[in-house]
Amino acid sequence: MTKSKLILFILFFYIGWTIKELTFHPRITDLGFYLISFLIKLIFWIGLVVIYFVYIDRVRLQQIIDYIKLKQNIIKGVFTGGIIGLLLVVIEVTIFNGFRFDIGIRWIITPLTAFSEEVVFRGFVMNKLRDHRVKGYNFIQAILFMGIHFPIGIISGYSLLNYITIFLVGYILGFIYKKTSSIWAPTIAHSVYNILIYLRQ
Repeated sequence: MTKSKLILFILFFYIGWTIKELTFHPRITDLGFYLISFLIKLIFWIGLVVIYFVYIDRVRLQQIIDYIKLKQNIIKGVFTGGIIGLLLVVIEVTIFNGFRFDIGIRWIITPLTAFSEEVVFRGFVMNKLRDHRVKGYNFIQAILFMGIHFPIGIISGYSLLNYITIFLVGYILGFIYKKTSSIWAPTIAHSVYNILIYLRQ
């Protein structure tokens, strides 16, 4: 029964987010609406996960924190995420010539967005798939991670390569999460990766 509830939850999450993205996806030039869209994402993504834990799993806040590995191996997670982030920076500097650092509020929004995505896909979805003994749970969560980007992909005109890249990033972040048992390692790596994308635009 719990597995069916999980499937329904994921479907609701995808349908809800798709509707939101296709009907309200302001550009950063419309800063006020952009911030509203960002807040909606934080509330919708993290809020739904908390609701599932509280009303379906019937667990308390501390158990949620432990489950997503928010307090476990913090030093290891930050160190690993930092090293991976540094390697990403070195690779970017080697490949691309010149960055624009005036990305404004994205310096703040990007890490928070990455955190919300890590909570949902690595902290919640990946762990739930593992708990249900789903084979290839990291592969599946990476597929789902790629899938949640379909709405923005439609708006922005993503190519097949874009989706393959998102899948690989999701899979690697899942691997990092599994090896470090800390939500902070993939969050930091994810944040640096996304910021570097903005810096080269």
